[in-house]
Amino acid sequence: MIDRRTFLSSLAVGVVLASQSSKAQPARVFRIGFLMPGPENPYVATWMGALRNLGYTEGQNLIVERRLGAPEDLPSMALDLVRMKVDLIYAGASSGVRAAVNATREIPIVAVDLETDPIASGYASTLAHPGGNLTGFFLDLPEFSAKRLEVLKETLPTVSRVIVLWDSTLDRAPLSKMDAAARVLKLRLILTEMRAAADLANAFEAAVKRKPQAVMVMQSPTLDALKDQILNLGAKHRLPVIAVFADFAADGALLSYGPNAHDIVARSTTYVDKVLRGMKPGDLPIQRPAKFDLVVNSRTAKSLGLTIAQSILLRADEVIR
Repeated sequence: MIDRRTFLSSLAVGVVLASQSSKAQPARVFRIGFLMPGPENPYVATWMGALRNLGYTEGQNLIVERRLGAPEDLPSMALDLVRMKVDLIYAGASSGVRAAVNATREIPIVAVDLETDPIASGYASTLAHPGGNLTGFFLDLPEFSAKRLEVLKETLPTVSRVIVLWDSTLDRAPLSKMDAAARVLKLRLILTEMRAAADLANAFEAAVKRKPQAVMVMQSPTLDALKDQILNLGAKHRLPVIAVFADFAADGALLSYGPNAHDIVARSTTYVDKVLRGMKPGDLPIQRPAKFDLVVNSRTAKSLGLTIAQSILLRADEVIR
């Protein structure tokens, strides 16, 4: 029979051993693949910051396998992540999402894709219940691009010829209704396609020969990363630049109209967290941006000698003076 002193001693030893055992077993370290067109991506810092706010610290409980490259290299990069057996692939832009989906139907994928219809592309059964290994945030509204043309025409009624700067590696859905909208608005579109950063200057200079009066930048991580070059080319040729995201307007574009990409990226990390905690991507509804911000840079308008329509100024969410 064990006496009280022996029992308490054994209990204390057991507590110490359990504590030591607990300390000897480190917390789970998750490995995530970050797959997007590159070589640079303006949203990495936003994404990492949002993950830190959720308790994930790179080098402690998180390993990030960054794969940023030319669109034609993304399929092999995605296969590399699959071979590494990452816990999740975070994919951006239609080229990155397409590469991830083609590489695996098993590893969870959280996507941010502002060009693709996820149902038409076969990525999801429904928005409410995707059903497969993918979920995330999508903007596949061809009407959105048409609306941007309407905003441009309302802002600058005399404009008739517009460069449409397009990343040809991405899904073409955003272009699908622009021609019809342009005819209604009496606009001539100068579609200027590029596949890589090295193409920008030559493509832009060739388009300028057709005497455009404005530049409309389509959504693309590659074009986002080339923001400074695009704005410099616009300033060189005294052409107002119309963009999707507000950081363009903040840095010198005439205006921007679109969702807040940094907000979408930050919000998408909640899906990363849910999946890493055990939820199935197919049970997480695909989300779409609900709010579109109009930002006008009146300093740029003044420098170009342009008068912005009062209706636009009154409707703007922000006017940079």
